[in-house]
Amino acid sequence: MEVQKKRPLQAVIFDVDGLMLDSERLVMRSWDIAGEKMGYGPLGHNIYHTLGMNLKGREEYFKRVYGEDFPFAEFTEVYREESRMIQEKEGVPVKKGLPELMAFLKKEGFALAVATSSSQERTKEKLKGCGVWDDFSVIICGDQVHRSKPDPEIYEKAGTALRAEPGKTLVLEDSQNGLRSALNAGMLPIMIPDILRSAPELEPLIEAKLDDLAQVIPYVKEHFYKEKVE
Repeated sequence: MEVQKKRPLQAVIFDVDGLMLDSERLVMRSWDIAGEKMGYGPLGHNIYHTLGMNLKGREEYFKRVYGEDFPFAEFTEVYREESRMIQEKEGVPVKKGLPELMAFLKKEGFALAVATSSSQERTKEKLKGCGVWDDFSVIICGDQVHRSKPDPEIYEKAGTALRAEPGKTLVLEDSQNGLRSALNAGMLPIMIPDILRSAPELEPLIEAKLDDLAQVIPYVKEHFYKEKVE
């Protein structure tokens, strides 16, 4: 039986919502509440079509589905206030395995980045809240790119800033748009399912599908060796 050779790995790039934080379910709830208040009925189901998109991408989606006169700015204001109140009452759980994975990657010395569709302001708040803000040398947010996931722009920017080679960069994602973005950037995406449990058309193309972040540690140990970014 042929032993699989380990491959060089320089960097790991993280998504945030649904990957580090169990925040997508909170968004669904706040969209339902905002939709009801605004007379559109529950709107949370739309998240399945917008996972990984930045604010501009979500606005384009809602206006395409509900008409150009859909009051997206008002909807955003209402759902964010609802989300804030839920967070104050319940908090936002950190996903299983995040602290352990961060400790492992830092110890091994991998270059680390975040590529999220959230804004810079909200990303800082989220990462500080789960204690990992200072662990990343590069953070690229949705308001720093022109094109939303699945376009590769955000991952290309993160990889360039890290000076890592795309084929030696793991990307941890939970959404189809995020996985496509990483694939389009020539990187190695691992799917960690959240509210989206499967992506049948993408799974044959991605690096792996793992149950949670804790499983990334043995996967990296088995399949990769650390290569320094030049």
